Amino acid sequence: MAQKLKMSRVGVWSRINKLRRQGLSIDASQNRGYRLAAEPDLLNQPLLEAWMRESGKTCKVFVHDEVDSTNSFAERLLANGEKGPFAVLANSQKEGRGRLGRSWHSPRGGNLYLSVGFKPNVDILKLRSFTLWQGIQIATLLRSLTGIEGISVKWPNDLVHDKGKVGGMLTEASIDCERVRSLVFGIGLNVNCPLKRFPSSLAKISTSLEDLKGESFRIHEIAAKVIKATLAGYAACLKGEAEKNLVGKWKELDALADRRVVVSGGKKKIVGTARGIDSSGALQLKLRNGRTKSIQAGEVTLKE
Repeated sequence: MAQKLKMSRVGVWSRINKLRRQGLSIDASQNRGYRLAAEPDLLNQPLLEAWMRESGKTCKVFVHDEVDSTNSFAERLLANGEKGPFAVLANSQKEGRGRLGRSWHSPRGGNLYLSVGFKPNVDILKLRSFTLWQGIQIATLLRSLTGIEGISVKWPNDLVHDKGKVGGMLTEASIDCERVRSLVFGIGLNVNCPLKRFPSSLAKISTSLEDLKGESFRIHEIAAKVIKATLAGYAACLKGEAEKNLVGKWKELDALADRRVVVSGGKKKIVGTARGIDSSGALQLKLRNGRTKSIQAGEVTLKE
């Protein structure tokens, strides 16, 4: 290692100790060198960048210990001229937010708080199903990466399992003259953080990858592969591939399929049976009178 880096053994030892102080578990073996034994739950930018190179898809990354929200941070970067795509990650969020202005509980360490910023400058129709498509991509990735088959997508922006909510997505865009000028895709994913660190109201309806599998996961690997999936999903939307395959792929992962649900929008509530989505991403709701209603937006809960 010293020869390859063109430095002394003492220099290598010094840098190894610096990495240990940052939370990396590194074993040493005489005459054999060093081995990365375990990764920290707190994000380390060089380690994340190494995993991204390993995944074969890279973009600029900004890693912080704490931010107000990764989406807000990404929006500010775009407004200040940062070119997309890039990713913003944090160990915790002071003002993490979800859909409909809700706050997103963001305890420090063990979970993934990630936003990816883009500068599309494309017609809005190219990205109308963006969040749904990203949900499909990330749910598919998590199933493959963790071996947890039950992970699915709940319209319009949740990643769920029978045991509860695993994660949520939030897409925010700046639109001018029917063109998307900037786009931020955010995801909060419960990875290794114990549910006892969540408020009781959230712990009852949430779960984590660790809770589902009974083992912890490498947060840097998951982060790198989620970024890769997000970049690939974005490219598929721009090429028209996402819209072409949206309905079929959604059927494979639909958490609401054939279930009785209540859709709330303002003061209005509609009860029906979920029948997937159409090509525009609208939820198809079969009503009691046999008619099918397309739902463009709303809050969906299971009918008790």
